[in-house]
Amino acid sequence: MESELTLADLQKGKMAIIKGISENCKEDMRQRLLDLGFVKKVEVTIQSVSPLNNPIAYNIHNTLISLRKEDASNILIEIKE
Repeated sequence: MESELTLADLQKGKMAIIKGISENCKEDMRQRLLDLGFVKKVEVTIQSVSPLNNPIAYNIHNTLISLRKEDASNILIEIKE
């Protein structure tokens, strides 16, 4: 089975569409991500990367939201061509 891409896998300059939140995500983090706008069918891009590559600022709904890679790995995506 092919492993799913997560937001932590997204490369700068690419656009992704959110497919959902991982089943392995804890309920409180799942709710936090949903509250921040990481919901199905939304487009997301990388705006900027910190010097140590963690956290990363994502552009979603014309808003910048920084996430640690650990948290971004809970968001399932597909790359938009």
